[in-house]
Amino acid sequence: MLIEKGSTIAILGGGQLGKMLCESARKQGYKTMVLEPSPSACAKYVTDKHLVKPYDDREALLEIAKESSVITYEFENVTSESIDILEDNGGYVPQGIRPLYISQHRFREKSSINALGIKTAKFVEVLDEKTLDKAIEEIGYPAILKTSMGGYDGKGQWVIKTPENLEKAKKDLEKREYILEQMVDFQCELSCIAVKSTDGTIGVFPVVENIHKKGILHITIAPARVSQEIQEKVKDITKKIIDGLNFVGPLAIEYFYGKDGEIYVNEMAPRPHNSAHYTLDGCDKSQFDLHIEGICGRKLQDPKLLHKSVMLNILGQDVERIESAKLRENEFLHMYKKGEAKVDRKMGHLNLIGDDVEKLLARAIELSK
Repeated sequence: MLIEKGSTIAILGGGQLGKMLCESARKQGYKTMVLEPSPSACAKYVTDKHLVKPYDDREALLEIAKESSVITYEFENVTSESIDILEDNGGYVPQGIRPLYISQHRFREKSSINALGIKTAKFVEVLDEKTLDKAIEEIGYPAILKTSMGGYDGKGQWVIKTPENLEKAKKDLEKREYILEQMVDFQCELSCIAVKSTDGTIGVFPVVENIHKKGILHITIAPARVSQEIQEKVKDITKKIIDGLNFVGPLAIEYFYGKDGEIYVNEMAPRPHNSAHYTLDGCDKSQFDLHIEGICGRKLQDPKLLHKSVMLNILGQDVERIESAKLRENEFLHMYKKGEAKVDRKMGHLNLIGDDVEKLLARAIELSK
């Protein structure tokens, strides 16, 4: 379905991703409405209508279904009940519930990827201490225990390198589902985001390299410092997954490039992604532009990387230092207009563009100290 300019796009979620989606939609000639329970949400500054209600508020969902031409989401923990209410009352949600159902649960996610013939680290489902003991026998050390649902930026994870680590993890076990996953000995972490339009066309962004600190993305480098062959292989896998799972809209996939030369899918998210924020200044179209175009039925092509880019995340503890720094002409600051600058809270990002990735990276590291 082609959504005409001037129509209203509804977004479930009003954080920084919702804010940047609203900005792209406005640039493309659309109106927006956002459902976000926080009255101080980032997106409130740029949306045409902010519904300050819970994500499962029936009246708010009915209002969205009635007033919007197309509905999307900017985080993956939207409930199936919310999507059902929207669709049962005439709301158009082209992404549907399937991407959420698969990506919300790590065991389902990795099983779906393996079913396409694509590699992940070896993993086993864990439900209790007994199955954890069996899983460690099968996986071996080192391994990582992860909650199957929830968890982000390193939360809900336990690194298990020794029997002592295993016993400590057992004490933290709750009555919920987990997976135990073999740790990949990797050269670097990569990611790639693709967007599939409702007309079936797909746009795939360049492959990038990610550096994390304490489980939180610190720096993204575009393009990734790997061979062209590896970049193309990652792009092909990304396209195979979004096509093979029959998803519509954005799909960001994080990878490990193993020291064994293999590429392993780590995890995926059917939404815009932190590692693709560089696209706002480094590409001819941003990830948010393609997201809007895709759900509105526009024909997509692979975006072009106009400049080599490095993205630096700005956390709460970094705000004062970055805002007082003397930035250069090739450095673009994006602050999200969040409230309190808490430690490790993502408050913004800085894009550095140029011709020399190593110089850009050195400058980003300098600014991060």
